[in-house]
Amino acid sequence: MRKLTPIAVSLLALNSLNSLADGAVSGLVSDTSGALSGAKVSVVGSKFETSTNLKGQFSLNYLPSGKQKVRVEYLGYPTAEYDVIVVDDKSIDLGRLNLNVSRDPLDEVVSIGYMRRGEMKSINMQKESNSIKNMMSADGIGKLPDRNAAEALQRMPGVSIERDQGEGRFVAIRGLPAQWNSTSINGDRLPTAEEETTSRAVALDFFPTDMIELVEVSKALTPDMEGDAIGGNVNFITRRAPSNQVLSVNLGAGTSEKAEGGSQSLNVLYGDRSEDGKFGFLINGTGWVRDWATDNYEPRRAIDADGIAGIHRLELRDYTGTRSTFGLNMAAEYLLDNGLIYAKAMYGTLSDEETHYKSRVRYNKNRVELQHIYNELNTEMHGFEIGGEYDFSFNTRLNWKLSTYQNQFEYGDIPNSEDNAYYVVKFKQSVDFDDDVGMRDGVNTGSGLIYNTIDGGTDPALSIATHLPSNWSMDPTKAVLADVELYGIDINERDKIVTQLDLVHDYNNQLELKTGFKYRSKERNANFYDKFYGWNEAEYGATPTLAQVAADLNIDLVNQPGREDYLEDFAIDYQSIFSKVIPVNDLKRWWDENQHKLTFLEGDSEVVENGGGLSRNFDLEETHMSLYGMATYKPSDKWNILGGLRATQTKTDVHGFVAVETDQGTSVEPEQGSKNYWSILPSLHATYHVDDMTNVRLALTRTFSRPDFGQLSPGATYSEMENELESGNPELDPTYSNNFDLMYEHYFDDAGIISVGYFYKQIIDPVFSQSYQGNYRDQSVTVKSPLNGDDAWLHGIEFATNSNLGFISEQLNNFGIAFNFTLMDSEMAIPERIDNAKVSRQADELYNISMYYDNGNLAARIAVNHKGKYIEDHGSNSSLDTYYGDYTSVDFTASYQITSQAMLYVELNNLTDEPLEYFTGSEQRPNQIEYYGTRGQLGFKYDFF
Repeated sequence: MRKLTPIAVSLLALNSLNSLADGAVSGLVSDTSGALSGAKVSVVGSKFETSTNLKGQFSLNYLPSGKQKVRVEYLGYPTAEYDVIVVDDKSIDLGRLNLNVSRDPLDEVVSIGYMRRGEMKSINMQKESNSIKNMMSADGIGKLPDRNAAEALQRMPGVSIERDQGEGRFVAIRGLPAQWNSTSINGDRLPTAEEETTSRAVALDFFPTDMIELVEVSKALTPDMEGDAIGGNVNFITRRAPSNQVLSVNLGAGTSEKAEGGSQSLNVLYGDRSEDGKFGFLINGTGWVRDWATDNYEPRRAIDADGIAGIHRLELRDYTGTRSTFGLNMAAEYLLDNGLIYAKAMYGTLSDEETHYKSRVRYNKNRVELQHIYNELNTEMHGFEIGGEYDFSFNTRLNWKLSTYQNQFEYGDIPNSEDNAYYVVKFKQSVDFDDDVGMRDGVNTGSGLIYNTIDGGTDPALSIATHLPSNWSMDPTKAVLADVELYGIDINERDKIVTQLDLVHDYNNQLELKTGFKYRSKERNANFYDKFYGWNEAEYGATPTLAQVAADLNIDLVNQPGREDYLEDFAIDYQSIFSKVIPVNDLKRWWDENQHKLTFLEGDSEVVENGGGLSRNFDLEETHMSLYGMATYKPSDKWNILGGLRATQTKTDVHGFVAVETDQGTSVEPEQGSKNYWSILPSLHATYHVDDMTNVRLALTRTFSRPDFGQLSPGATYSEMENELESGNPELDPTYSNNFDLMYEHYFDDAGIISVGYFYKQIIDPVFSQSYQGNYRDQSVTVKSPLNGDDAWLHGIEFATNSNLGFISEQLNNFGIAFNFTLMDSEMAIPERIDNAKVSRQADELYNISMYYDNGNLAARIAVNHKGKYIEDHGSNSSLDTYYGDYTSVDFTASYQITSQAMLYVELNNLTDEPLEYFTGSEQRPNQIEYYGTRGQLGFKYDFF
């Protein structure tokens, strides 16, 4: 005998009082390609209606007995009707209802192209949802030239991304910081681990799009969702066991313009069911290996005595590397008489082997440096979940799930397995710069800085001179070993157990009640060091030069990869100052053979023992416990009202270190911080169906964001590379947001849509990073510290349309256009700053435009994606705010269906070679500019079943 929870018992008792002689009808809606989710299913001449779930299934309950007509509507397909005889107290299974399969020899079978089918799925699910959300199906993802999950999301309304080496990494919704949104897999929030990010934002470059069945972007949360998402939630639903045997293979190969290298990809999907249909499984493996290169130009800035951001060094960075992404998704399920049990396992990894030659022109140090950098960055995530779905009766369901996830970042075995780190070997050469150093408005300020023309200096934004003597270049016989740096990071975050229980009861055909519980036990361990080693002249003689190190290795110096075309479009020939370099693999050998000749430089290093890097070394334990209740009420065929409450308790304990200054020197002592709070999150969603094709949606919600992990650390970290001191603040409060959303949607028979919406967010206690100039170790540094600011607000409008052009002329029926834009504005008050500022990472505008052609066999699409500039960090005034610049990318994809099983495709990214830019206050003060070049891939996909 199955034991029921008290809630289940009470609902079953309630059901027994209300279940008169009623029947039910169920079934599965599909087309020739598979199940159709979001199809509207209703009983003709009544108020009974529902929509199909992600597996295409539906159930209509409380139907009166007798002959009924079931209608199935799906935008893009003709409406279908089916006769059924409803029997009291029984559920009639109609089986598979195929919409585009002819039931009459004279009927025309509707042929849907590859791109259009993806659009139809997404739009139908959006139309039938009970809240404000956007969808993207696997078919929709496959039509875009996007290889990781972040890049696919940038095509959706109100969604933008941040990039790393030209690939999408972090996702932001409605212009809010990535950490103010949540990212989940199958409803479970993902743990995070990334090289330099200590936030709760998930880096998605490890997650291949081939593993995704559906993406849901919820912009107004419902009580059954985790509430820590001010901007919204991105939920990736991974593939489940299929209803029939499937075997699909996808092969691709391509090239990268700037890397002068190639790429290869492989995706294999196999699934099947047992003869009785009860057991099903799926295995999906994917891999993508690609070469990449980046030309990087970074003027590094310091604030002078007059508050002007001058340049203390110019960094010319030349990157090459190879990235490898691998993923595995496995799913299995077993059907029971009254439900099913299932299991899922997922694995994703990103390995990035990076070679980086950096020339640093240091105006305030009177020297030029050459850094040889070699590292391998590894991100690895895996998760497992097991769950069940049970029907106590045809109107009461219980769902449960147990999950565990782990995400880890670490450096690979460079220079060796014991010292695995970001490995830097630095050489320096003294030089006298020209008289422009320190000059501003014709006066030598004595600052040792170079100024851009916007500040009265001599250097335009994209033509910052080296200010070196004429025909100067680095001489390997004069470039002396400066130091060796080992920069180590190891982050491991585990959601040790996530447990969830949901109970759903259909009180009648108008009212659905849902209640549930969720618990998570999280652990995060962060370890960091930055070690410097100098040559031991006392024992081993004079410090070697670049030429002497090469001779010691018995090798010749070589040109650095990519040197000949580095920033070739710039007015200044930066290539001329480059020295020949040592191949990085030989430098690994040099460390192993010579590390005993180097001495640890304690004063320059950041390790816990000397009080350095304290904010990056901590252990955190956190539990989340949530209870919720919600009701969905349909008082008429015009209205749908969803309301409820979610209560979430957060308990955080963080263990770190703090440096204590005493007369005897600096000592490091353990430090602990704790936080315990409840977040009460009510929400109300109302949908008014003006007619069958028009919805007006209203949402009033309250959401929150927990402080980032690194913000809670009690210590502080100094970065020599960035000349920044970053400190934590364990007393931070969570940030809350009261949200208002209003959306109008009109749909068309051909699966088109036009929508317009307005949103407003009142943000309470926002956490921001404030930058100011301070002193550390007797030098001027940029200090960054998180604080709770005053209340802020953000509002904006969204517009989206998607339609083929057949309404203009039948000859244009295979052409289509999709366009969406989001316009936003915000304001927040920052303590000790006179002027107000925008919320960090809030862009003023986002838009996507795509034109496509799809005749069922040939499909092609060109897509333009734009994100406006936004503030990354706030300065003490607006001229010192640091910005992430505008970014507009142009991509192209095309496919040809050779047969019903075979498809050839091409993907092209970044056709305009759009640079990534950061700047201070104005684009005339650049901080970083990166160029990635165009990349492309040609592929072949074959479906055996």
